[in-house]
Amino acid sequence: MFRLGVVSDSHLSEWWLERYIELANRQRYDAVFHLGDGEGQTRQMKKKLSMPLYAVAGNCDSFMKLPGERVEIFGSVRVLATHGHRYDVKWTLTPLSYHAEELGAKVALYGHTHIPDAEYLGGVLMLNPGALMRGLYAELVIDGDRVTPYLKSLDELTLISN
Repeated sequence: MFRLGVVSDSHLSEWWLERYIELANRQRYDAVFHLGDGEGQTRQMKKKLSMPLYAVAGNCDSFMKLPGERVEIFGSVRVLATHGHRYDVKWTLTPLSYHAEELGAKVALYGHTHIPDAEYLGGVLMLNPGALMRGLYAELVIDGDRVTPYLKSLDELTLISN
């Protein structure tokens, strides 16, 4: 079983970032993915996390030397990760889902909208963790070919889903 922590849109919110780093280390994720708009916070995360950190650049990360998207294999599942602004995810998820299908990805991770979401479009799980600057994140559990998304909040009183 592979457990992936997923965050996006931290937008210099140090308080939420520190809380997430503590949680990720406590949860002992296998890896963490930051989906952009961290304005350099990925460097801080890389130093403090006890697991590998993957990252892509968002529309507010123009000075960062990060790729706009990445394809990684976690467990046995191919995952596409992007911030989403280049695919107009605020309006539709269709272009991103088509791109994921073209790449053979079973999961497409994206941010940009600041709204948590987990839904299937075609055969692709579209997962947006929401904005870390609001205390929102996601966990992706990969067990063989089975992929289970969880949308969560660092504020335990506003848990989105188990």
